Amino acid sequence: MKTKKNHVLHVFISILFVVFFFNGKAQSTGIFSDNVERYNATIFEEITINQNVKYGRSTTQRGIEEDLFMDVYYPKNDTLSNRPLIIFAHGGYFLFGDKSGFAEECQFLAESGYVVASINYRLIDIDETEQVSKRAVIDAVNDQKAAVRFFNKDLETKNKYRINTDQIYIGGYSAGAVSSLHYAYANTPEDVMKMGGKELLEYVTENGGIQGESGNPGYSTKIKGVINMAGSIHSVQLIDKNEPIVISIHGDMDIVVPYLSGTTGETEVVTEGSGLIHQKANEIGLTNQLLTVPGLGHEARFYCDSCMLKVRHFIFDNF
Repeated sequence: MKTKKNHVLHVFISILFVVFFFNGKAQSTGIFSDNVERYNATIFEEITINQNVKYGRSTTQRGIEEDLFMDVYYPKNDTLSNRPLIIFAHGGYFLFGDKSGFAEECQFLAESGYVVASINYRLIDIDETEQVSKRAVIDAVNDQKAAVRFFNKDLETKNKYRINTDQIYIGGYSAGAVSSLHYAYANTPEDVMKMGGKELLEYVTENGGIQGESGNPGYSTKIKGVINMAGSIHSVQLIDKNEPIVISIHGDMDIVVPYLSGTTGETEVVTEGSGLIHQKANEIGLTNQLLTVPGLGHEARFYCDSCMLKVRHFIFDNF
């Protein structure tokens, strides 16, 4: 009888240990709910979309003031706090495009539990030159920073979106990826000088400095990582080890934005693409992943059925 009681007690203690161990592990991350596959699987059938949320205001290169809007996607009836945030920026040569261009990806990730936003940002509205193109990158970066600050401000005030500030990713396609990469890696006056010399640095200084003045001043612009879809950067030498992690999707036959090195779009601006970004990140020990789509060009993102699954897993794997 004594042996039987000891056995029952042993089983009971073992069960308690398992429950507390795994519950403690889940809680310690600040991310996982009871469903440990959250953020790496589709678990929500319905999502909420807040359209045309104003996140800032800025001035175009022509001098026109305009409001900045985004669409925000998140799981319907979700009660969890501390949710990762992803902010996408559309492509379009910095000349056209709209936040609706990322609707499918936003829906996909929101169904996995993420808060996801797709933003509009300033576009070129004067005759395009090399310097105008570089200013457009700075403008887009500053607008992205206003969007990140918007969510940090929300967390400290209304807390409508309940984000985790340690798990913020920015990303985009083509022009949106270019701006995202420069957001992450061209973040000092010295970096701006390398991009466009004294003239570009003066433009930055006159327009709010490195943080810009597109809205929500005083809040953090820190990000965890970048989702780069067919983007490039002025030089991979801008990338340092302790900067945001990056996952890239790029067709190795891209003639619009170089997979390795070359002119970008219809400009004479030479940039370095995902292939070289991957090499540099590996050299310095920066966490990264390259999804090369062989034989395809700038459109590769639209023909890679598994790429968003891999993006989701990259984020999940780096919590």
